[in-house]
Amino acid sequence: MAKWGEGDPRWIVEERPDATNVNNWHWTEKNACQWSQDKLKELFVNLVIQGDNVKCKVTEFEKCEGEAVANNRKGKLIFFYEWNLVLKWVLEDSGEEAIAGKINIPNLSEENDVSEVDIEITLKDSTDKGEAVKHFLHTKGKDTIREKLVQYVSSLKEGKNFEYLYIFVVLYQNGDQKLISEKHSSSSSSSSYYKTSSKSSTQHSSHPT
Repeated sequence: MAKWGEGDPRWIVEERPDATNVNNWHWTEKNACQWSQDKLKELFVNLVIQGDNVKCKVTEFEKCEGEAVANNRKGKLIFFYEWNLVLKWVLEDSGEEAIAGKINIPNLSEENDVSEVDIEITLKDSTDKGEAVKHFLHTKGKDTIREKLVQYVSSLKEGKNFEYLYIFVVLYQNGDQKLISEKHSSSSSSSSYYKTSSKSSTQHSSHPT
C-alpha cells in the first residue's frame, strides 16, 4: 500500500482542500436498493413452483431487507449486494387442508455463488401431506428459486439502468477524462431508482493504487 503522497500522481484529491472526486477517478456509486426490491418482487411474487403433482405459489414477501449498489472504481464496475429474504408460499388446490409455509433466503450476496446460497423451506402446520409438499420444495423446488436468483443478479449487473456506468468504463479506458466529467454531469437526472453519488476520497485515501 502506497504512503500518502507516494501514489499515482493522478490521485489529485489529496491536493484539494474540498476533497472533490475529480473526474470521478475515485468512486462513482449508484444506489440499486429500490430497483432490487422491485425486481425481486417481480421475480418471486405469484411465482408458481410445480412438479410431482404438486403446485405451489409464492404469495408475498414477508421480508426483503438488505442493500445493493453499483460502483465505477477507476474504470472497473463493482457490484455489491446483500439480501435477507423471506417468502410466503401456499399449496394451490389443497382442498380443505390449508398447506402453507415460508422460504428463507438469508445470505444472497456477491460473496456467495447462487448455488451456495442457503434456501430453507418451512411448513406452517406439520401434516403428512404438508411434509410431502415441503420435501418437494426442498429437493426440486429450490432449482426454480435459484433460477430466479440468477435472473436477479444478471439483471443487476447487466441492466440498462447502469448504461452510464459502462460509458464511464469505456471513456476511462480510452483516457478521455473530459468526456467522463461531461457524462457524469449529464447523468445527474438519471432514473429515480438509481441515484448517483460521488463519495469523498477521504474515505478511500488509504488506497491510492
